[in-house]
Amino acid sequence: MMDADTASTDATKFNENSFLRNTLLLLSMYWKSEEKVFAWCALVALVTLSLLGVATALALNEWYKHFYNAIQELNTRRFYTLVSVFFGIVCFSVARSVLTTYLVDILALRWRRWLTNHYLSVWIIRSPQPEQVGRYVDNPDQRIAEDINKFTFSSVYLACGLIYTLASVVSFSVVLIAISGSASLWGVAVPAYMFWSAILYTFIGMYVSQKIGFKLVSLNNGQQKSEADLRYFLVKFRDRKDLDFAKRTRKYERNHISDKLEVSLTNRLRTIHVKVRLSLFTESYSQLSLVLSSLLAVPRFFSGFIMFGDVMQINSAFGNLCENLSWFISAYHNIAEWKATTDRLISFDGALARHTEDNFGLTHSDGFLNKEVS
Repeated sequence: MMDADTASTDATKFNENSFLRNTLLLLSMYWKSEEKVFAWCALVALVTLSLLGVATALALNEWYKHFYNAIQELNTRRFYTLVSVFFGIVCFSVARSVLTTYLVDILALRWRRWLTNHYLSVWIIRSPQPEQVGRYVDNPDQRIAEDINKFTFSSVYLACGLIYTLASVVSFSVVLIAISGSASLWGVAVPAYMFWSAILYTFIGMYVSQKIGFKLVSLNNGQQKSEADLRYFLVKFRDRKDLDFAKRTRKYERNHISDKLEVSLTNRLRTIHVKVRLSLFTESYSQLSLVLSSLLAVPRFFSGFIMFGDVMQINSAFGNLCENLSWFISAYHNIAEWKATTDRLISFDGALARHTEDNFGLTHSDGFLNKEVS
């Protein structure tokens, strides 16, 4: 274990591989382990459930069109039939959502157990002097106790969100292109104008959110480090054998711990300020998309080119496409936390490799990630 003042020796500096390559190696370890059958089956099941979620959203989008057209046509029988269909879609959607949540938690739990046991074995059994690993990386106990837990759950959760998002973007792009029609802009006909409006609106949102929230990765990394340092000095004080030392020395210890607390709180305050600005933008962005789609679609309804059900279907498709294209915006702080946690695990792996390189004949750029998958 080591103080934040000496954290510059962190093993991230010696790891020469790119973040992407190291992350892929870290992710692949479990899927090549003795639990690979369960891991692959769970992964296939989650991908299937994500795609079924997209199919459900598409069915609901089509339902909007027929339901609101039935209201406009005063078709009572069709209206109540579509209400029954809606309850069927909702029941299927709820069952799929609950099963997805269960599988995400079970996969993350088993992955955490395997990865924790793996690094415990490397750190405690295979390392010649486990206590010396702290010379190369700060708070190795936190990497195992907390970072692995965050890494496994966040990786599964974000992966499911990304799969659903990509499939939804493709599906609703096709739908919106097919139903949005064309519009005249400065005398030029723009085909599928609703689709291009959604693309433009989303990319503006992504750019602004990136400008606001880019500091979150470094702030989250710093927060994890400062919290770990605070816990370390509290435990160190608790475990002192000479608790009857002079009050003056105890006062110094208290002030030192208070300094660590201030570092953590200052970093947390900076994080809060960034998150508030990011939340202010993302909430405004999300609400404005509802009004924008109506402003763009309603003129065609007033002109008699489309029915009210078509307007509602366009609004639904536009909202779905913007929401899924904006997934990066809404998940930005989760991605930032995941990136910080992954960096810490990669540096921990690198520290273990560096500490045991003489024992295993590794070079500084190898690491246990490369050793495990080779």
